Amino acid sequence: MKSLILENSRLYRQLLDNILGQQGFENDITDEISIAKEFLTENSYDIICLNENMKDGSGIELAQYCKQNETLSNIPILFLSSDDDIRDKINHLQIDEVILKHNLQQISDQIIHFLETRLDPVFKEGRILFIEDSQSMAQMIITALSQEGYRVEHFISAAKAWEEFTEEVSYGSDLEAYDLIITDINVEGKLNGLELTRLIRKLEDARGFIPIIAITSQTDSDLRLSLFKEGISDFIPKPILIDELLVRVKNLISNKRLLDKVHDIRRELYSMATTDKLTGCRNRHSLMDFSAKFISQAIRHKFNVSLMVMDLDFFKKINDSHGHAGGDIVLSEMGALLNSSFREGDMVARFGGEEFIVLLNHCDAHFAMTKAEKLRKDVENLKPNNLPISVSIGVTTLDIGQQFDFEALFSAADQGVYLAKENGRNQVQFVQPGTD
Repeated sequence: MKSLILENSRLYRQLLDNILGQQGFENDITDEISIAKEFLTENSYDIICLNENMKDGSGIELAQYCKQNETLSNIPILFLSSDDDIRDKINHLQIDEVILKHNLQQISDQIIHFLETRLDPVFKEGRILFIEDSQSMAQMIITALSQEGYRVEHFISAAKAWEEFTEEVSYGSDLEAYDLIITDINVEGKLNGLELTRLIRKLEDARGFIPIIAITSQTDSDLRLSLFKEGISDFIPKPILIDELLVRVKNLISNKRLLDKVHDIRRELYSMATTDKLTGCRNRHSLMDFSAKFISQAIRHKFNVSLMVMDLDFFKKINDSHGHAGGDIVLSEMGALLNSSFREGDMVARFGGEEFIVLLNHCDAHFAMTKAEKLRKDVENLKPNNLPISVSIGVTTLDIGQQFDFEALFSAADQGVYLAKENGRNQVQFVQPGTD
């Protein structure tokens, strides 16, 4: 991406260069309108940042030059000024964003927000679920939304729309997910728009938070209040003003996408905090947080859980002979094998060094031993970096009716590892919890 910066202050030139550079822009910078016009003739830009006062004239002149030029008129313009009344002076130019030069941090935040919501491809598209049983109104709205680049799935039945919505596997920030629902409140059929909204708001995953626009011919304040109480995000009265609808659609989808980004960042941060970077397994801290809940659920709901503790045999020799880089390859491939060998409800963690732990949900002793033996053979066949490796595994099981905690299970399985190593390594040993 490329930007043109016109600014007569050295401080603000550096500030804009830093902000845009950090967002991936290559910047051309000048403090003269004449040079800026040369740049615009020779280059293609994704955004223009200009100041009101330039060395050889007014930034308003250049903004007017761009808006009147067919090849330049669609380039977004950020107009910087210290004049609180500047918006009134440039209102006729339809400037994309006015930024007041009062606070450096606020300038940075405003520019980044503009870039995310206006230039990020994520915000230039959207998928809309639309429910309307009037064909003439539906066609008018679909045409307007499609012309703006939105993908519209139209249903005349709210029940059919609900069926489609709940069968979708994509939601949240997934580009194939629905970003907005527009529904006529009085649509005929088994469900009306308000009942559809109630069902959606009961969903516990990200789909339950999707923005919903209600279309209604009634505009009294009591109805409006009841719509908001039921979870409607916004409403459009009939007769519909298309320009107003498009603005509301754009704002709701932009806000939804921003929230999706926030949730993605939170999930990424959580993953970083709970995952061992080298192996991709849960880390020890995550295991200790999760294991107590895991076991208490098994005791409360009366089902078996099993625990494996495993230790790579002679791992110190691998580090001594092949260096820590060789040892890291072994650990990394061991982690990949473990993560692919167990069910989604199980928990695989790196306990430390070459020691790994697996908590197996709804798993009795027989099944746990079968899984452990298969894993032992898979490790033998792994040969990471062409190195022969093996593993000693200790297994224990919390049977229905027993009251052992994680520490007791770990102690038993760890004793199994000790027995496996004492008996020659590369084997599986089962130890009952509570065994001294």
